[in-house]
Amino acid sequence: MGPQQPDPSSRITYSVVVPVFNEEGNVEALASRVLAAMDKVGETFELLFVDDGSRDRTPELLRKLAAGDERVRVVRFTRNYGQEAAVEALYLNARGRWLIQMDGDLQHPPEEIPRLIARKDEGYDVVYGVREGRQDTLFRVAASRTMQWGMRSMMEIELPEDVSTFRLMSAPIARLVAALPERRKFFSALLVWSGARIGTVRVKHEARHAGATHYNFTKLLNHTFDLIVGFSSKPLRYIGTMGFVFALVGLGLGLWVIVRKLVWDYGFVGWPSLFAAVVILGGMQLIATSVIGEYIARIYVQAQARPLYNIGERLNFQDHQAADELHRASLVPTPAHAPAPAPEPEVTPALAKEPAQ
Repeated sequence: MGPQQPDPSSRITYSVVVPVFNEEGNVEALASRVLAAMDKVGETFELLFVDDGSRDRTPELLRKLAAGDERVRVVRFTRNYGQEAAVEALYLNARGRWLIQMDGDLQHPPEEIPRLIARKDEGYDVVYGVREGRQDTLFRVAASRTMQWGMRSMMEIELPEDVSTFRLMSAPIARLVAALPERRKFFSALLVWSGARIGTVRVKHEARHAGATHYNFTKLLNHTFDLIVGFSSKPLRYIGTMGFVFALVGLGLGLWVIVRKLVWDYGFVGWPSLFAAVVILGGMQLIATSVIGEYIARIYVQAQARPLYNIGERLNFQDHQAADELHRASLVPTPAHAPAPAPEPEVTPALAKEPAQ
């Protein structure tokens, strides 16, 4: 046997990781600015995109970028699986010792990356960029801050100040949270759960470079449910408390009606009060059933044990493949000039495992 080749990941210091979906107006400008900013840093790096099933020209532009610079690597999903699946694929496929995550709309200026890097030298495992002069809509800002306030005050879930997806993480921490078996992850809260030393640094925030945002009220609501159900059982306790309070109120009202009838010979007449009570109690029961059903639904999804995503194409990967991903027939065939990947033991697709270092 010839001498063993060094692990390519040992030569990569930083991986800039970006999930994209229908960002044809942004990917070229983003890649150009990231490459220029990282060249100034003076360390080895890669720029890794995960295309979450884009239906515009984004795949074509990513192929062009990868063909022009081997430091640009691309993973493409066969369809849209959601941002959390894309982020997990980024964490598991990145080769750098440090990961720098940012969005694909250029609201996070790549020129601010050196500020994150400088902050991590103070001993932090995770560094968040706190947005100065936030350029999001008033609704987006208000909804985000309301959610974070509710999580801290009501659910006692600790989140960093003005948490965003512009962050720098050590690779072991990123792979740890990506390898957790739960199906629906809220990565910002998981990074706190991991016990990582977390720091923040104030960075600029810009308006979206091109296109319209994909983040709407429905996605915000889904993220909120992911956070609440994934990190707290308090909603179930609130349901029990609410039921106890309604039972006491109902008991007190019933006793009061009996006393008034016996002492003053006066009782409630008509149906409006009864109808209101039925509607209120029925509504509260539906809310309680919905919350309980949310927990049960997540148990059901977890028990299905399906892979979180299916990869249709890899660019500039050669023979590297994350250990959690199965070789599937839908994968694009390995190019003839690249060595075929060695057979891997069968793994359970539901459990993402950390790639070998």
